[in-house]
Amino acid sequence: MKRPYPFISSKNDFVCNTCHLAKQRKLSFANSKSRTTYRFDLIDVDIWGSCSSISMNGNKYFLTIVDDHTRFTWLFLLKNKSKARKCWIDFVEYIMS
Repeated sequence: MKRPYPFISSKNDFVCNTCHLAKQRKLSFANSKSRTTYRFDLIDVDIWGSCSSISMNGNKYFLTIVDDHTRFTWLFLLKNKSKARKCWIDFVEYIMS
C-alpha cells in the first residue's frame, strides 16, 4: 500500500499518553489505606451509564454501592438513571432494618 504522505514519518510502537488521558472523563483517585471502624460509617456510591450495550432486560445503567469497612459491594442494574434515587432509598431502608 502506498503511503499518501511519504514525507511524514511515524513509529509503529509509539503510544501517546496524552491521547489516553484525553479520553478519560476525570482523573482517577489515589488508593486509600484507611478504613472506617464500623460497617456503613462510610458508603461509596457510583452510577455508571448509559452503556452502549443494553442488557437482556433493557438495563442501560448500573449503581454500585461499596461499604468502606467491609468492602462489600452491591450492584444494581437500572433501566433509567432516574431509578437510582429509589434504589438508594430502598438500600438505606434495607441496611437500617
